[in-house]
Amino acid sequence: MLTRVQYLLLPEYQCEGARNRRGSKVQAKNSQFQTKNPHFIDVSIGKRIRQRRMAMGLTQKALGNSLGVSFQQIQKYEKGLNRVSASCLLEIATQLQVPISFFYADLLTKDIVSKDHHAHPDQYIYSAQEFSLLKNFRELTRKKQQAIWCLISD
Repeated sequence: MLTRVQYLLLPEYQCEGARNRRGSKVQAKNSQFQTKNPHFIDVSIGKRIRQRRMAMGLTQKALGNSLGVSFQQIQKYEKGLNRVSASCLLEIATQLQVPISFFYADLLTKDIVSKDHHAHPDQYIYSAQEFSLLKNFRELTRKKQQAIWCLISD
């Protein structure tokens, strides 16, 4: 016994430069349809995710597995192509062991931290030892910084 199948017709969208089955170029029916560029906030958050992930020595696949998403999805988050939802950003922050404000550090005029915990955005990008070294280096006088720079650059 055969059953009747109904098809839903959807509007056709074609990529610029698309070709038909015969290999001929196809003109886009809707020339106003364009892919939109990622928002600068999404790109900034993605960069912070990537920086922290790499500082922790995690691969995209490892982070994706811990979140229950594919490594391709992590790639899209890191490039700003897909917007990270609030719940997913909270899960990412938990996995990367940073406060959510870490992802907005470049965007906010003041980093949102409690009075008891004065976090610096750099402290999550580097290991504890690297952060301590950088912090101490910044507190030195310019002359001492130059002396150390000469010592390590040879």
